[in-house]
Amino acid sequence: MLEVLLLFREAVLGAVLIALGCSVVGVYVVYRRIVFVSAALAQLSSAGVAAALFAAGLGMGLGPLENELMLSSVFTLGGVLFFALEAEGKRIPGDARLGIAYVLAGALAVLLVARAAGGDAHALLLRGNVLGIRISETLILLAVVPSVLLVHFLFRKEFVFVSFDPEMAATKGYRVSLWTVFLYLTMGAVIVASIESAGVLLVFSLMVLPAVAGILLGRTFRSVILWSAGSAVTAALVGFGLSVEYDLPTGPAIVATSGILLVLAWLVSTSVRAR
Repeated sequence: MLEVLLLFREAVLGAVLIALGCSVVGVYVVYRRIVFVSAALAQLSSAGVAAALFAAGLGMGLGPLENELMLSSVFTLGGVLFFALEAEGKRIPGDARLGIAYVLAGALAVLLVARAAGGDAHALLLRGNVLGIRISETLILLAVVPSVLLVHFLFRKEFVFVSFDPEMAATKGYRVSLWTVFLYLTMGAVIVASIESAGVLLVFSLMVLPAVAGILLGRTFRSVILWSAGSAVTAALVGFGLSVEYDLPTGPAIVATSGILLVLAWLVSTSVRAR
């Protein structure tokens, strides 16, 4: 397996970076019970990619927005602001808004790609071949993921405070809404940087499965982060190697490996509690 990982070292590095970024922000996603926010943002990011393909097919002059990454960022940023600043007391429940955003973004993405010149809606749905990560995509991940991890390290106290006790944070003078937007922006940055290479399924799963494994095994917030990151990186490396070795789709192989690690974490946690 080591020879396989060395042969595809650029793609492996990209997969590891995606795993690291998603697993760290995913802990906040799971703890704050906003799992479907990450799914909706991933779907919005795909809709941005579809819009860029549609505009390019029509020859529309959108300037910098013709770039898939740029338009994907715009769509995701819109979702970040919408979900992070949503007003309380709305007649439509929050989970319903998430569902609406998810299904409409998904339908819009498919329709835009289907109407693009030479477009294939299935290509968008199957987008994200980790095995084929290019050097340019790896460089984007190298720029985004370490930056997000640095932000989370520098502002870990603020993020934890506004996530677990927003009322107390507000009484201490913290601008809870602004810190929430900042946290959501880091989530959106990871999603935008990863979605082109990994696709919606892998990005969403790496934000949820390793985080849950970390919560089962960790006793402190720091240990939860470390267990989550370790689980995600292990799943990325083992899943990547197995997919090449046995000619399997790389993304689903990583997801399946992450699921197995989650089951093992649950068994260990159950055994420890039983003692």
